[in-house]
Amino acid sequence: MYTNFAELPPSARIWIYQASRDFTEVEKIKLEDWLTSFVSRWQSHGAELTGSFKILYDRFIIMGVDTRTNMPSGCSIDRSVAALKEIEQTLNISLFDRTQIAFLEEGGQISTHPMQQIKSLIEEGKIDGEAITFNNLADTKEKLEAEWLVSAKNSWMKRYFAQRQTA
Repeated sequence: MYTNFAELPPSARIWIYQASRDFTEVEKIKLEDWLTSFVSRWQSHGAELTGSFKILYDRFIIMGVDTRTNMPSGCSIDRSVAALKEIEQTLNISLFDRTQIAFLEEGGQISTHPMQQIKSLIEEGKIDGEAITFNNLADTKEKLEAEWLVSAKNSWMKRYFAQRQTA
């Protein structure tokens, strides 16, 4: 059963998918139709799931399930992944590349850098500790709201800033 994302409780289980580029306005309309249709019939072992989604910064799809009603199963999660893979193919976009690290720039724009370049970008001063990055491992709505946007120095990148200070 589809519900408004705002109505999901803080404990709702979420999955964050980062796109390889911004969605166009036309793509966002298609995404909303596809995802509303998918979530409306999303089930776990025949039991209806109460779920939702949100598109943020024209770059992220957040899928959510209210675990108070029914728990998502491995099969139901696999179905959501299959739906997103279909979206990937249709839009010619990547949603599963975890090697691209996103940063929030001024004006709400998103920039990405390959994970293997992060250390050198920090060493060169091109990414500072105050740079805002995304913790795409947040797994509840509560964590999305509290821990998704984080300064680089408070993320997994903190070790590179510590190395830079001692060098």
